[in-house]
Amino acid sequence: MSENILTNLIAFRESFLAEAPSSIANDEYGAVLNVILYYLWRGCKISHDAGLTGKIGAQASLIAQSAYEAPLAIIQLLRMGYEADAATLLRALMERIAIVGYLGENRHLITRYFKGELSAYKDALSWAKKKSLPYWMVIYSRLSGVVHSNVTGPAGHINNRTNIGNAFRLATKKYPSGTKSSIEEFLGLVVYSLCALDPLAIELIQNREVRPFPKDPYLELNVGTKDAKELLGFLQKLVGRYG
Repeated sequence: MSENILTNLIAFRESFLAEAPSSIANDEYGAVLNVILYYLWRGCKISHDAGLTGKIGAQASLIAQSAYEAPLAIIQLLRMGYEADAATLLRALMERIAIVGYLGENRHLITRYFKGELSAYKDALSWAKKKSLPYWMVIYSRLSGVVHSNVTGPAGHINNRTNIGNAFRLATKKYPSGTKSSIEEFLGLVVYSLCALDPLAIELIQNREVRPFPKDPYLELNVGTKDAKELLGFLQKLVGRYG
């Protein structure tokens, strides 16, 4: 990794992590957050570079980059203790990941999708289920009860007792805000989201030079030995919980 890239990465992490007060997510799982942030940052960079260099079309580049940016809002909500809100965004991220994979395999549809002429939602979910993507299926099974509604806006969902509104109440009741168990639950889903997104997005931008998370052989070199070991311990807990 070049010195300039490393400098930018350190500045990115510090600015992001400095935006929230001390919390369980920051204090207990800072190493996991650092690793996630690195691979989201890496994904944004390689997606952006692929479009700039003309290696792929600008549309595919933007689709991949926006998918890598999406988890940042979820991480921020978890760090602030808003697990129910994070669950709703995780459900949307699950759909986005499916679309990334579907478009990667059906590249002829990218222009129509980018122009808003094609809604790939149903076809993408069907594609992901048929492929039985292992990490994606974990997310789907955990978030299948958080579904879309015709009611627009969080207040509408809650006031009208929609499924999303019910999910807000259920998550708050089952996992009281700010507890260690709730943070592990949702942070684990973020990790699984990254595991599902990275290989699909890398395929979309047709990058053969990097290995996807968590199978990147340079993980320890990229994030440091300490963070890599703490991530490994966290992943072992996830495997024990989700299989």
